[in-house]
Amino acid sequence: APPPRLAEAAMRVLLLGAGGGLGRALARTLQRKSWTTFGADVAACPPEVSVAITLPREPKGQLEVLRGALKQQDGGPKLDAIVNCSGGFAMGNAASEDLLDNAEAMVASSFYASLVSARIASSSLRPGGLLVLPGAAAAPLALPGLLPYVPVKSAVHSLVRSLAADPAEAGLPEGAKVVALAPVTLDTPMNREAMPDADHSTWTPLDRVCEEIVAWAEGSAVGGAIYEPRTAAGATTFVNVAAAA
Repeated sequence: APPPRLAEAAMRVLLLGAGGGLGRALARTLQRKSWTTFGADVAACPPEVSVAITLPREPKGQLEVLRGALKQQDGGPKLDAIVNCSGGFAMGNAASEDLLDNAEAMVASSFYASLVSARIASSSLRPGGLLVLPGAAAAPLALPGLLPYVPVKSAVHSLVRSLAADPAEAGLPEGAKVVALAPVTLDTPMNREAMPDADHSTWTPLDRVCEEIVAWAEGSAVGGAIYEPRTAAGATTFVNVAAAA
């Protein structure tokens, strides 16, 4: 296996979904660590990223734009981590008028964005580097009112398992670690706006998630892990539910 990167060294991270709640928090965290952050999003990227990349909505176009932007970096060192924070949320059952629209949006933001992340990882991630994909604690559950959401998150978990089973055979660099972040509810401004009366004490703070992702990038991640943050009474632990399965 490749040697772990020294934790003290400044790392290079590609952050997809950089304009969302978690993406913005992670960009701030990485800026404080003086890491180089390539932020990419279909929406505006936060000012804290080192390089902002505006993405088209179409997956093949996203891949081309990302490849071009990374190539412009004068053949610099490969990426230490690729973190896909592009998640989304959608409700609906079989009778919902907007079921197909919501499903298309979820496939684009969670599944296609994860395939694009894997394609970039195949050529731009260093050996032993980290790929984080957006799962969900709800992925294994039967939830009739979340038809656009749960099956797509299950697909992301399946992708993580397949990529991590044999990274080299999956087309990734040697020793690459692929994990899913599978939250229940993250404490984002958008979620607070959508659910003002919910019990926020069980929501996972973004700063705690960012701290954990940094630790994964510095070597603590276990390949194939599905990390579910569990928050209670102000404390959060990250449980690898794949290990318990």
